[in-house]
Amino acid sequence: MTTLETRAIFGHGGNSLEAARASMGVNRPASVRTLAELYRSDVVFEAPLDTAGGVALGGHQRLTVSRDGSYTFEGHFRATGFPSYDVALVTTLGFPIVIAGAPNGAAQFAFTARGRVSGTNEPGQRQYEWLEKGQLPQLQAEWHAVRTSRLSHKLHYDTDWFGPAGDIVGFVAQVVALGATFGASGVAIVVAGAAAEHFNVEHLVLPGIVGVIAAGGASYLFGPRIFIPVFIAGAAATAAAVKQRKLYDDEQIEMDKIFKGKVPYNRVLLTNLVGWGGRPFTAPGPGGAILVNLGSGYEKPLTYTGKGGEELNVRAPGQLLAHELTHAWQIANESFTPEYYCRAMDTAAGTAGGNMSAYIYGNAGGDWHSFNTEQQAKVVDDWYAGKQGGTSMQSTYDPMDEVLNPYYMYIRDHIRTGIG
Repeated sequence: MTTLETRAIFGHGGNSLEAARASMGVNRPASVRTLAELYRSDVVFEAPLDTAGGVALGGHQRLTVSRDGSYTFEGHFRATGFPSYDVALVTTLGFPIVIAGAPNGAAQFAFTARGRVSGTNEPGQRQYEWLEKGQLPQLQAEWHAVRTSRLSHKLHYDTDWFGPAGDIVGFVAQVVALGATFGASGVAIVVAGAAAEHFNVEHLVLPGIVGVIAAGGASYLFGPRIFIPVFIAGAAATAAAVKQRKLYDDEQIEMDKIFKGKVPYNRVLLTNLVGWGGRPFTAPGPGGAILVNLGSGYEKPLTYTGKGGEELNVRAPGQLLAHELTHAWQIANESFTPEYYCRAMDTAAGTAGGNMSAYIYGNAGGDWHSFNTEQQAKVVDDWYAGKQGGTSMQSTYDPMDEVLNPYYMYIRDHIRTGIG
């Protein structure tokens, strides 16, 4: 068998035929032809659908996947006692993957079924059966990993769990939760068949975009227990338009004049996204990623002089990046809870209406914790730029002044020590 034929059959697995042999549990010695036949054979995943606590409901599911990416998802629910149930099933086929910016990523292929089963309390069918066929190119492309995937599921009953078509957030949260045991930095989600139609999915696969999904005509950043709508220049974000990258060396060197190593730059990802009101924002993503969303400041943040949009010359060069990296510092050095999201989003909503009082931080000398998250970030970015607007009067100093600027005490005692 030629090298070209081997690559065509094994795909990613062609990099290591020994790994392919081990993944199929074939003992040595084994010919390449034998391995090829086994490697191309269908993979079948199946599991019972059990319920706990004496619930009179059960069933079974089977997912068959073929080398060309085609699949058959089938099974049944059955009422086994008095009550009747509305039943919804979310099943995921998951495996670790390597994606840009997230070396410990994971893929989750999501399949769903739902129906009603009647108990002895009402006339009707005691068993609901489903059979769904389709094809996903991602299953074909990731065949080597698919062969060793893990099937997980969550059974919901007696509830319209899927809700209206707009309930994409709850659905994706469930899919992410089912794959949480991978310990992944990012999750690429592929929704198959009926669920894709139900939720009007545009894209749920953004390779390399940690913690960002797009579906149902809107886009979201997801993190611990929350989803945040995100946009690009006033429009919904799409897979093709979203950009992300690590800090360049010169950007890290410049910003470290402020933070002196107290920002985990290896966790920071810059994006061109903005939040409500077109505001840049920073938020923790899955697996410890910190997403610094700069909008139009994404390309050249050290020379950008705007506030995330097209307007320029309203801030000093690099001031926006200094501000948002202070939020990254907060996430890394303070005890984080989902409250951070709430404070950040509440501030964004208020400032969208023109009320900037959340950024006015008062005279120097007070306790660092007397400032809210935005005031802390404003202290830092003003110190970096050489302007201070803590009160109604603005003062001008040299950029990063460590002698005359009274707010330097916060840089020295908190930012550079990592003491939140």
